[in-house]
Amino acid sequence: MRQVQLINHVLPEFAGRFNPLLRCIVRRTRGYLESTINPATGSYFLPRVSVRLFGESADGALTLGGYLLDAYHEAETFCRLLQKRVKAAGFFKTLLLRRLGSSMEAGRRTVTKLLSLEAEDAADEEDDFTELADESGEQRQPGREVQSELRDYTEAEAASLERCLMLLQQGGNRDPKLEAVLGYLLGTRADSESRWLDAGCILFSQYYDTARWVGEELAGRGEFADQDLGLYAGSGRSGFWRGGVFQRCERDTLKQRVRDGSLKILLGTDAASEGLNLQRLGTLINIDLPWNPTRLEQRKGRIQRIGQSRGEVWVANLRYRGSVEDRVHEVLADRLEAIHDLFGQIPDTLEDVWVQLALDNEQAARQLIDRTASARNPFDAKYSRVEDADWETCSLVMDPLQVREELRKGW
Repeated sequence: MRQVQLINHVLPEFAGRFNPLLRCIVRRTRGYLESTINPATGSYFLPRVSVRLFGESADGALTLGGYLLDAYHEAETFCRLLQKRVKAAGFFKTLLLRRLGSSMEAGRRTVTKLLSLEAEDAADEEDDFTELADESGEQRQPGREVQSELRDYTEAEAASLERCLMLLQQGGNRDPKLEAVLGYLLGTRADSESRWLDAGCILFSQYYDTARWVGEELAGRGEFADQDLGLYAGSGRSGFWRGGVFQRCERDTLKQRVRDGSLKILLGTDAASEGLNLQRLGTLINIDLPWNPTRLEQRKGRIQRIGQSRGEVWVANLRYRGSVEDRVHEVLADRLEAIHDLFGQIPDTLEDVWVQLALDNEQAARQLIDRTASARNPFDAKYSRVEDADWETCSLVMDPLQVREELRKGW
């Protein structure tokens, strides 16, 4: 990265003008394809499917009150205590707050494991504490390193964790995220306009225990007694609820049932964020927000795709007020649209913004945002347009032999 920055500083247009491979590449963003007429057909390159966001206003965050708010603050207190003796405490804090930000159930299970109050069930447990990671398996090794330093809590650390767990248990299942999910699905929220259930809905979480818990809670309510609810997760953990009872099934079965319209509610971990065609569903609820921006784009892409019958899909992003997610939204709110327009998506570099805010370093986070918002790669500037090309020979564009020959010529 430093070398690239140095080259761009010394020769600002070098990469854009002289890289022998770039002349063979065309980068086409969704925004460009949806707003540009194809002269050959007279219609847009890509049929437009717009996205309407819910919960994005300043007051769109969900209010944590009473026990749950106190539990979140107690978790932050525990991390501050831990930081006094554990080098990796900052990294651990980001992981713990991610799980608390996912759902209070995910937080409750994590703190319970930290206190070693329940036996591990490796056969059925997706989110083992040794990983403290999302289902994609990101950041597993650092989780193990942190665990090795947590074998003996100080008296203050143990007391803080116990208070956090007590508060989470007293809070029960009165999670604002669950109430918001119900409000959207049943059309009882003030901003829902209609029942999202009728259009079909996929609900995403980066953690299996959050997705499983939400599914159990929905399946146990009378409003969904006549609905099957699917759960698309890692291998061997997928299934559906019928009459409140969970039955395991293959993921291909769930995909087929979404396609034929017999399954209108699907809960998914990020195992469902890639490679699935779910355009039969018209709405999406992000129960939590992944810190990797690409993951968020991948989730949306499950329903915003060719074949979607609705001209507009609805997406709700849930976050707790005062959480890391809410603080990121606050500092990004006035820059996010400009950054998206610049790159055609949200760059992965913004993942570092979450980390800095989790570590209470707002100044560093804002500097990262400013650098991202003011920079455009020369590749994007030059190759984001669709121009006439000999598409009959496009299979030869990146032929390995041609690449080798071009590189041997030098720059």
